[in-house]
Amino acid sequence: MIAVHKLNSLTRTFLMASLMLSALVVFSGMSFAGTTVQGCGDNKSITLNSSTNWKSLCSQTLTFTTTQNCVLTGSAQVHNDVASVHNEYRFTVDKDINPLTGKKGEKVVDVTQSSGADAIDLAVSPVNNLKNLAPGTYTFRILGRKFDTADDINVTSYSLGVVCTDAN
Repeated sequence: MIAVHKLNSLTRTFLMASLMLSALVVFSGMSFAGTTVQGCGDNKSITLNSSTNWKSLCSQTLTFTTTQNCVLTGSAQVHNDVASVHNEYRFTVDKDINPLTGKKGEKVVDVTQSSGADAIDLAVSPVNNLKNLAPGTYTFRILGRKFDTADDINVTSYSLGVVCTDAN
């Protein structure tokens, strides 16, 4: 009876060690750092007055220890008080402070003054996904700028949401 008990105990120990070793092999390549959620926003008026440089509406800085995939979601409200008939403005969410125009996350809004029925406040919501960001520190921003010769315009509220998760 003692020999059988020692054999069962040894078998259980061996099985437990095998299970732990298997779990280590299976989960060793996975990261459990989780998801990071941050953001910013305000309702202080900011004037877009340049067609060559982006203006940062708000920003959020994050530091990653692992490779990340991030989704940036922005929202801005533009106050329609322009005088010209057609005025276009660019908005984007990006990690670059002065990104090239025409990138995938950019949205263009056309603010017009052609009738008494023009909307007073217009909303624009750029979204961008950034994949495989190497470990390091990044500043994410919601940005706006005029398109060509558009009138200066006020952005009266804005927000930025950043959701990042391990790329592995």
